Amino acid sequence: MLKLRPFELGLVVTFGVLMIAALVLLNTYESPSCEEDGTCLDLKGGVSIWGTLSDDVFSSMMIDLREDNESFRTVSYRYIPPEDFDKVLVDALADQTPPDLLFMSHERLVKHRSRLQPISYDSFPERDFRNLYIDGASIFALQDGVYAFPVMVDPLVMYWNRDILSDNGFLTPPKNWEELVSSMAPLITIRDFNRRIQLSTLAMGEYVNVKNAFPILSTLLLQAGSPMVSESKNNEYMVKLNESNSVKIPLTKTLDFYTSFSNVNNSLYSWNRTLGLDQDVFLREDLAFYFGYGSEARGLEEKNPNLSFDIAEVPQGENSTNKRVYGNFYGFFIPKSANNKQGAYQVMSEIGSQNRAKVLADGYNMAPVHRSSLSLGSNDVYGRIIYLSAYNTRAWLNPDLEQTDDILSRALEDISANRQDTTRTANDVVGRLQAVY
Repeated sequence: MLKLRPFELGLVVTFGVLMIAALVLLNTYESPSCEEDGTCLDLKGGVSIWGTLSDDVFSSMMIDLREDNESFRTVSYRYIPPEDFDKVLVDALADQTPPDLLFMSHERLVKHRSRLQPISYDSFPERDFRNLYIDGASIFALQDGVYAFPVMVDPLVMYWNRDILSDNGFLTPPKNWEELVSSMAPLITIRDFNRRIQLSTLAMGEYVNVKNAFPILSTLLLQAGSPMVSESKNNEYMVKLNESNSVKIPLTKTLDFYTSFSNVNNSLYSWNRTLGLDQDVFLREDLAFYFGYGSEARGLEEKNPNLSFDIAEVPQGENSTNKRVYGNFYGFFIPKSANNKQGAYQVMSEIGSQNRAKVLADGYNMAPVHRSSLSLGSNDVYGRIIYLSAYNTRAWLNPDLEQTDDILSRALEDISANRQDTTRTANDVVGRLQAVY
């Protein structure tokens, strides 16, 4: 029997242990998945995504993604109701348990900007950004970098009741405000001898019972040529709602037009706060036109399957040269305190790519913001209008939606109660908004 000296025996044992360890590593190691271009993904640390949109569409997309690339099995999505999102996020950041990615709209950008990681223009040149996405997506491209990878946009559209229009001799919806105001409203609106409204043309003038008052007012301001809010080189914001090169005092003009529909002494009077929420009134067929986001279409169908309605682009001014409509732009943001920024960037790049983004956009009944995807159009009954509207959709750097809602709501109440005229109210709105930033 071969006898080994202690030194030789030690070597044999050491090599034996190393061989066993190597076999274990070979059996348990999973190499990162690689794409055709040689880019490899290693997401073992996991990537958590929090978003304000329902998880059904997102989860379905993730199932397909995991079938193509198993590395994405460590990626999770958590839906947080929009009304709870800000508090949940701030609490998580305070507890040092942040998500790695946020999937939300531009309307939360200013409020959380200090908590978000911008991507420098050295890494993502602004020229490349503008070539890749539609113009409105530039809401994410600020002075110090790109704050989100844009995915999709939900433009404001005009829903119209086919039966109400045809009963009054109209086969198509109005293309401009002049046609709606001068031709349609006088025939459609029905009031009794006490001027009680029995059938409304459109819901404007109030804030509390107009579901989308903020995007409607924003649309009117954009159409009036207002630059809305500008950003200085010092990352400061300047409120310019009442400034324009084309129309003097656009906010004042917008408030005049908007409140004319709730002024009982105005010939356009067709709305007041006693009528209920405008969407509900439209569903029960007592409202001819309802302004809502494109993503609302399927929900309206479900709520009233018997309602004969369609959608169209929001009317523009008869002499306007550039179409404008407000919309919500959605994208992926990386928090500064994210634990896995590298993994978050990899996931964001993949899910925000042209093909994946289109899947999400169509699933949520919105429009993709990649120029190449949008140019292909849509054959969906509602998607076609949503895609067309996306070309002209813009947004603005709103400081805090809740506070903005409060400021605008109080402004309209001041006008309705004759506490202030529209000129003074417009100036107050600008001042109050400026103070929020």
